[in-house]
Amino acid sequence: MKYYFLLLPLLAMTLGCNGLTNKNDNLKDSEIQFEKNWKAFEKHHVGGVVNKDINLFLELYSDSVKWSPPNWNNNQILGKAELKEAAKNYMDNFENLKFTPGGAVIGGDGAYWAGSTFSDTGNTNSSPDAIRIYGVWSGNHIESGAPFHLKFYVIQQFNKDGKVVALNEWFDPSSIQVQIDEYLKNKK
Repeated sequence: MKYYFLLLPLLAMTLGCNGLTNKNDNLKDSEIQFEKNWKAFEKHHVGGVVNKDINLFLELYSDSVKWSPPNWNNNQILGKAELKEAAKNYMDNFENLKFTPGGAVIGGDGAYWAGSTFSDTGNTNSSPDAIRIYGVWSGNHIESGAPFHLKFYVIQQFNKDGKVVALNEWFDPSSIQVQIDEYLKNKK
């Protein structure tokens, strides 16, 4: 009987370590999936725009993607056809396109984030499949030659097949025209 008391702590440590190993394995799997998702963004979204390859761009998005564009449109959710049209517009009207990741925290590093620890609703998660992306797009307007910079923030929701099923974007597309107008005014 006295030996049972010696075995209980050993049993508790063994069970506790197994739980820790499973948590560590789950965390590692999430980290791998998170990296896979943001690298897919860089390969397809960024690579497609920079290389003016609409097919590469569209490979990232599911056929049923729900897209909330950056400009106000009465909160109408659009689909893949409208996303293609918008991306093609940038590809056709701008050159030297470049995406510089970062800017999520002033003075800090980081461009890609997933999961949440805090929420005003109390709903938190550790999912690697809803990622927030921060950065700056830059390039030149083809017709005028005007350079532009555009602060960029999106949330992409990935499915199990690695396709984006929801895309929410927040940036000010009209700021590009403001920069073009300023360039042309100063060029005179």
